[in-house]
Amino acid sequence: MKKFYFLLFLLSFTSLAAETNTQHFFNENLVIELSTEFRALSASDLNKRYGEQKNPPAYAFSDKDQSVSFTFTQYSTPAEKKSMNKIHKSLSGMLRKANDKARWKKDKVYSRLGTKVAVFEYEIKSIGKYQYNLTYTLPVDGKLTLISFTTTDKKYKNKWLDLARESMDSIQLKAL
Repeated sequence: MKKFYFLLFLLSFTSLAAETNTQHFFNENLVIELSTEFRALSASDLNKRYGEQKNPPAYAFSDKDQSVSFTFTQYSTPAEKKSMNKIHKSLSGMLRKANDKARWKKDKVYSRLGTKVAVFEYEIKSIGKYQYNLTYTLPVDGKLTLISFTTTDKKYKNKWLDLARESMDSIQLKAL
């Protein structure tokens, strides 16, 4: 009987796991698994949502309610493993200044994927506003690249955050 319950547990666990699609970006140099709950924004949707930004994302995905998004932005700024500590310090200062009331969870540089990756994770709560951000900053093809996850859905924050972390853990970089 114990084997039956264990089998039932395994089946229910695998059915809870999110289905994913493999996405390739920046000349196939970055690969990531994204939940099928995210749909790619069309060029016109991307322009409507991010067109006012100085450097809008090259790619964006959102849930059906548009309360969750994944964006992929590549800057012309040169970036390599050796420069990531300096880039982290600069971006950290800018983010902390722009989000002075944020509760910070992570603000570090890790050695991952054969390079250095700066991770910024913070939560903003105020009256009528909620936002959770998780951003990976890394060099891709010699350029500064940001992969950002944002949710304004406080009720399902943990669900979305788990999916975001799974996606971030799935990142693969083409060998340099």
